[in-house]
Amino acid sequence: MTLSTEMILTLQQLDGIGNKTILKIANQAPTSIGDFGQLCDFWKSLKGKKFESFSKRDFEYAYQTALRIKARCEQEGVGIISYYDDDFPKMLRDCTDETGKLNPPIILYYRGNVKVLEKPGVAVIGTREPTMNGTQAGKYFSSEFAKRGYNIVSGLAMGCDAAGHQGALEVGGVTTAFLANGLDWESIYPKENLELAKDIVEKGGLLLSEYPVGQSCGRYGLVARDRLQAGLSYATVVIQTGEKGGTMHAVNATINSGKLLFAVEYKSDEDCTHEKVQGNIKLIKEGKAYPLRSASINEVFLMCEKAIRSEVKTVKQTSLFD
Repeated sequence: MTLSTEMILTLQQLDGIGNKTILKIANQAPTSIGDFGQLCDFWKSLKGKKFESFSKRDFEYAYQTALRIKARCEQEGVGIISYYDDDFPKMLRDCTDETGKLNPPIILYYRGNVKVLEKPGVAVIGTREPTMNGTQAGKYFSSEFAKRGYNIVSGLAMGCDAAGHQGALEVGGVTTAFLANGLDWESIYPKENLELAKDIVEKGGLLLSEYPVGQSCGRYGLVARDRLQAGLSYATVVIQTGEKGGTMHAVNATINSGKLLFAVEYKSDEDCTHEKVQGNIKLIKEGKAYPLRSASINEVFLMCEKAIRSEVKTVKQTSLFD
């Protein structure tokens, strides 16, 4: 059955109750649970120490906290969609992490035009310290995808992420930034890209997050959001990356979900010997990523269009509880 957004928010406030448990609870419910009374009545039927350890006071406190979160979001102009809503992105229900395990978000906070999620996504990612050619490549490939109607998905970080967002905006395209913090302007990270975040919203794009208004960015959140960039996209484009680093979280999520992975291939010695390009070279050499060049862009578009038409899923995703 289903849980309302308000009830999911309530359960998230209970210590030790994570996304997987919440979805499992919803799966066990005989009817949809839309209000606090229904949730309390159903909870009484659950067996096990984890469920029996919570008091009525715990639930009341969790519910009041959920209501405060909703009110704060409304004050900040931040919307909320949840796993069972009709407008929740289907691709994110099938989202896997970098190990290949199904790991969807169940609450998404958003700021901007949520209709952008109806467009096919392409993730554009990479190092925070690209070369000059890397920055140019990020803007170029993002703009080319955006001109063809793709939603450019990235993470608002300095470097390649910012170039991806900017490339889309410069040609009048749309872009979505997945953030690891709340979507009030004070919580935006990094601060250097606050104006870019505002520009994305003003120009018809979207900011998304799993985290409520007022929550600051943490290292775990940065890693967790990488799966969402890959999850929302039919393909991932690596602009520049070293052999290790944060970009590889989204790369591995892309590979383990069986989606298209492209890595920009460079010609100059300066780029090819740069530390932050060695990941590109390795991914291409090992056959994990298709080489991406400006000359092959039309072929890449055909591959992406085929993936969209077929919506091929190469990883079995039948249950959250295997």
